[in-house]
Amino acid sequence: STGDTQTFTLDNPVTVAKGTVKTLGVKCNISSAGTGTYTWDAGAASAYTLTGATSGTTVTGSDSSDSAVVVTVGSGSVTVSTDASSPSYTIAAAGATGVSNAAYKFRATNEDVALTKLGLTLSNAASSSSGDLVKASIYDGATKVGEAFFVGAATTATSTFSTPVTLARDVDKTLTVKLDLEQVGTSQAVTFSGHLVAVNYLNAEGVGAGSGSTYTLGAAAGSSSAAGTRVMKSYPTVSLDTLPSTGAADGRLMRFKVTANAAGPIGLTNFALDIATSSGVAVQNVTIYGFTDSNYSSPISGVASDGNLQSTLDCLSNTCTNGVDVAVEIVNGSAVATAIQVPAGETRYFEARATVSGIVSGSSITTTLQGDSAFPSTAAGVSANPLLVAASAGTASTDFIWSPNSTTTAIRTDQDWTNGFGVVGLPSGGLIQTRSQ
Repeated sequence: STGDTQTFTLDNPVTVAKGTVKTLGVKCNISSAGTGTYTWDAGAASAYTLTGATSGTTVTGSDSSDSAVVVTVGSGSVTVSTDASSPSYTIAAAGATGVSNAAYKFRATNEDVALTKLGLTLSNAASSSSGDLVKASIYDGATKVGEAFFVGAATTATSTFSTPVTLARDVDKTLTVKLDLEQVGTSQAVTFSGHLVAVNYLNAEGVGAGSGSTYTLGAAAGSSSAAGTRVMKSYPTVSLDTLPSTGAADGRLMRFKVTANAAGPIGLTNFALDIATSSGVAVQNVTIYGFTDSNYSSPISGVASDGNLQSTLDCLSNTCTNGVDVAVEIVNGSAVATAIQVPAGETRYFEARATVSGIVSGSSITTTLQGDSAFPSTAAGVSANPLLVAASAGTASTDFIWSPNSTTTAIRTDQDWTNGFGVVGLPSGGLIQTRSQ
């Protein structure tokens, strides 16, 4: 209590050799009710019993300046939140393993805590289910500490760690959740692409290292939300290819390439470009040519013999001005809208070309392969078939349109097409290439 004086009777005398300093320490156990602020002071020297070791004479001590020790005791707690390293929205191939889904940051206060369990919940029930997952695995750095399985129609699961994870007090600890995804296709657990799978924090349990208290952490302990993984049978990766930065008078506007994931082939049926020029430059007859080789010399099949993807050269009134969208709808040699295929693991190369005029020294043309800022879902439920849209829908004129070929090679009237949102290498603002003269 306040003002209490505690006298210690030593089990054995402590000898202080002459000319030396001896330090004594005081330690205590903390009651479970012992929260608050406590002040400890050495007390007056006159209260100490001091005797000469050789003479046996009582020694009167003298006070020297000292400072009280203030100890604040609080109850332990643990919070959890989304770590900055948590992945943003991404596209993943069905059947992929070890797909990073979320990173959760735990922080213990006042004592170390041994975290023993982590509860997870499958969110986005409107667009995913337990059938999309084989399992979720929890990692502490590179070490897997637990697994969670969503059984049947369950949307929650708990992982009991094989080895408790130590949360050192006042130090952040990040745990990562990685997913093994089910296959997509005919006779598979999931028969169409487009589910958005996100596994979020639900609860956790641990034991205080000092107090032995059990920490049961619910939603009130913090918040955590995963951006989610869009599961596709396969998906493309897009990147720019090299063109000289000068020489724009040759009419070559941009080079880019599209690579299909090793999980399977993907279909392409539409590209969208944006043209911006310096003053006085006119751009006409814009089109894109496709090739199977990095030398841009072997035209792809299924379109015009020279690789031209469209027979009607595009731009409003055949003349492109700043900010004008150019829709390149892929057609076959008979000018009928079609799709081209990029085999699994292979790359197709594309070059945008145009007739340009008004080019002088210092002129420039900037071409953007447009991306998309939102997923074009039909808003169908998780059990609806399919979630994606038909390429012949209105979006086909202004978007990068591709198909994951969920069950078979998609044709344009199939509802197995989507846009460029989240496509690896294609930001929502598009891929940009500028050439000057």
